[in-house]
Amino acid sequence: MANVANLEKKLLKLINNKDSFAIALTGEWGIGKTRFWNNFYEENHIDLGVSKYSYVSLFGIDSIEALKFEIALSTHETTQKKDYLSGLKGIFKKSLDVIDLPKLEGTGITLSLGKGLISSTITSLIGDTLICIDDIERLSKNIDIKDVMGLVNHLSLEKNCKVVVILHEGKADKDFREYKEKVFDEVLTLDNSLSIIKEIIINNELFPIYENFYQTMNIKNIRFYQRVKNTFEAMLNNADDDLSFTSKKQILEALLIIRMAHDMPSIFDNTIDFDFFVESYSSPRVDELRGYDLDLALISDEDKLDDKEKIEVARKFKLMDDTISQFYSYFELSGWSEIITGLLIDLDTESDVIEELSLSDRLTEAQLENDREKQESMIEYHSLNPEHGFNQRIFDNIKSRIDREALPNLSFYYNILRKNGASDLSDQLKELVENYIEEKVSKGLEQGLMESYYLNHSNTNDLFITFFSKL
Repeated sequence: MANVANLEKKLLKLINNKDSFAIALTGEWGIGKTRFWNNFYEENHIDLGVSKYSYVSLFGIDSIEALKFEIALSTHETTQKKDYLSGLKGIFKKSLDVIDLPKLEGTGITLSLGKGLISSTITSLIGDTLICIDDIERLSKNIDIKDVMGLVNHLSLEKNCKVVVILHEGKADKDFREYKEKVFDEVLTLDNSLSIIKEIIINNELFPIYENFYQTMNIKNIRFYQRVKNTFEAMLNNADDDLSFTSKKQILEALLIIRMAHDMPSIFDNTIDFDFFVESYSSPRVDELRGYDLDLALISDEDKLDDKEKIEVARKFKLMDDTISQFYSYFELSGWSEIITGLLIDLDTESDVIEELSLSDRLTEAQLENDREKQESMIEYHSLNPEHGFNQRIFDNIKSRIDREALPNLSFYYNILRKNGASDLSDQLKELVENYIEEKVSKGLEQGLMESYYLNHSNTNDLFITFFSKL
């Protein structure tokens, strides 16, 4: 596995021992190839066996002449971490775009001077330089890839340069297959970005959670972890008090799963989207779907489900659940995971996340502990072997969160108690919920109850929705 440390050793050996070369540095989209290379140069620039360095992104460059010009303009001594004259060079470059150069007249002689001539003069000085060319996948339609590869070959063979070309893995396979042997001396692949992610996360206490997710879900995209970190910090900043490690872990695990389903649902299946994820994992829908799984060791028997559509829904849910359960057992959207989901659906920016959290119920240790108790009860319920006192524990948990649950969820727990023969507890829960509904309606606050997912669907058997409708 080519991780950061192994790649650094390999690059240092090549740069310090080989006269000239052309290398392709590849890796999947978002794994952090550019970040890796920039970190590598900053940490090792003094010890590199070259005296000059140039970094160029192909984004915005629309000709080979412009590429040569950018390489020359960005070249600086390797004693520097970065090009400290880049600002002045940028001003110079812009001046060439606004000044009318073609005609400079003097003493009767018209001189033809253009950027091409300036570029040619400057690039003739390039030699014995370490050059990194990035963003190949963003190559302008005005530039033929053959010309770029020709320039890379020329710099390596004729100018004694050491050239590193950063490629997106998929793009490299498609567009650069014919150049791998003709132009590149080696193709190096970054396929483990965990150490780069650790630099982003900073919080060592929680990093094992990120690491476990990285290894079980095989998601390596750096930007994904940056977004998770930003949203997670926004939530902690809006907590009522200092949360325990257990509560932080609970929030982070839910956030990683929800972000994954939101940003890259194809990790489950190309037919699954975020809406299906939300629908499936909203309680009590998730328990209904898990019920199919309990009845069908493999979801394929049409006689046990009403129709093919149900079979397909159950199949897709099982794909998701099998994937998620590698990281988080019996996941469901309830409590604070519902708030995270709402933020991702409705909001785009992290500043909006902070604002919305400030307006909503704030995170508290007590609420998170309540959510944990509910999850543990559901794991116990699905084990088909609940321990002594299960009915009392689930009743105590649900009665304290009546105002945080949708009506179908409350009906679901009522039915559990009835099926378990705890009629006294189920009757108490029924009375508590009906009193809560009556209070909401009497105060004109029934809108929140009406927003339940199941109110938009035919569900005549739901006890509390029926009561609410009649009221």
